[in-house]
Amino acid sequence: MKSTSGKKYLRMSLNERIQHILLLTTFITLVITGFGLLYPEAFWVKWIVAIIGKNAFEARGVVHRIAAVIMVIASVYHIFYIIFSKRGRRFVFDMWFKLQDIKDMFLYPKYLVGLSKEKPKFGRFSYIEKMEYWAVVWGTVVMGATGAVLWFENEFFPIIGMEGMYIATAIHFYEAILASLAILVWHFYFIFINPDVFPMNKAWMTGFLTREQMEHEHPLELEQIESSNNNE
Repeated sequence: MKSTSGKKYLRMSLNERIQHILLLTTFITLVITGFGLLYPEAFWVKWIVAIIGKNAFEARGVVHRIAAVIMVIASVYHIFYIIFSKRGRRFVFDMWFKLQDIKDMFLYPKYLVGLSKEKPKFGRFSYIEKMEYWAVVWGTVVMGATGAVLWFENEFFPIIGMEGMYIATAIHFYEAILASLAILVWHFYFIFINPDVFPMNKAWMTGFLTREQMEHEHPLELEQIESSNNNE
């Protein structure tokens, strides 16, 4: 029997990795340039100003808008990808919440604190990854809509008035804080700090997981893949 210990399993295609990198880089750029405006006295903002010079404020606005446009374009492309490609449609199907995800929300914390010895078996995406994905979708829509209002304030002000502009500003600000904390505290933990993958889950770079990683993180998906291969 042929050994499968060294086999690699596709996690993210090149197309998906490029989409992820665009999202990653534009998000980080938007966070830095966005909070740089709100907290100009922060030490890291002063460092940026010292490097760029007196035109740092104007540059910040330009870079922020360019990053926003790139993120919107990448998001529109993602919509086309999940609609018109077979792998994209499968991605959405696998990313959709199921009854087992609700059960896993209670079972996994019990396993983490030692109240259960058995770790729940996850498929292609765990409930954690699904929550992250749909939070990104929601956040992109909200930030994109409120950002457009703030960008084209001359066009929107006669329609929504000063109160509407204040609301858009508040939503944009607090959603930015929520999104930043979610990425830094939650997503980065599971990619970099989680003992199961430390020092880093490299799938977002290489696109593949080892059999050992599949057995530990996505055992149900592994079972489906091997069952499908055996039936061919």
